[in-house]
Amino acid sequence: MPQTTDLIGKNPNRPDRQRAWQKRSLETRERILTAAAQEFAHQGFDGASTRNIAAAAKVQHTLVTYHFQNKEGLWRATLYGLSVTRFQQFEERLAGLRGVDDSAKLYLYLDDFIQYSAKNPDFARIMAHVAAKPSEQLDWLLDNAIRPIFDRTAGLITAAQAAGKFITGEPKYLYYLFIGMATRIFLLSAEVEKILGVSPYDPEFVNHHKHTCLQMFFRNMPEYGITEPQVAGSKAKRRAPRTGERYEMV
Repeated sequence: MPQTTDLIGKNPNRPDRQRAWQKRSLETRERILTAAAQEFAHQGFDGASTRNIAAAAKVQHTLVTYHFQNKEGLWRATLYGLSVTRFQQFEERLAGLRGVDDSAKLYLYLDDFIQYSAKNPDFARIMAHVAAKPSEQLDWLLDNAIRPIFDRTAGLITAAQAAGKFITGEPKYLYYLFIGMATRIFLLSAEVEKILGVSPYDPEFVNHHKHTCLQMFFRNMPEYGITEPQVAGSKAKRRAPRTGERYEMV
């Protein structure tokens, strides 16, 4: 007759076994989502393949369908994590900034946006694919993330403009300009590194890029080192670096 300990050890419903299974399941899901972000970023929705995603994640294709049903489900899950969840975090952060004026809230958000873009360049690539033409995917993203975050950001820009701390112009149009300035340099990372002699993902460069972008849009915020009504001249070298020379930021 088997020992009691042997029976317990083989019980698949033990809490520790359930926790181990749940952990493995979450890890598998995250690997799939990471691979999906790269596939959608480089191939777009139409060109993406769930089999390629499964291969990149080093999982069986059946696990992709188990977790996400189909390519549409996987795409939505990927964009939910990259955009919808991020908007929710943005709202939570703003709610925690009680007593902080809207200009400062906007500054902190846009500063964080550039850092996020540097860490997640595939998000901008995915957006470039999906926003280029009408589609069901674009409609879903507009309703769940793009319109809410544009409305929220436009409100902050309007308040900052009224306080004389942000450049004039239609708020949503200015937000588009900021997004382009903030993200383009990461999308062209290979070219940028050859021309400037430094990776745009280098932490020092990211900080320099943040300050430059924010300085272009904000006015009269001495607490953030932005005081002049016009864009300060760059002290960075304007010629292409020689071999082995790094882009200087001072």
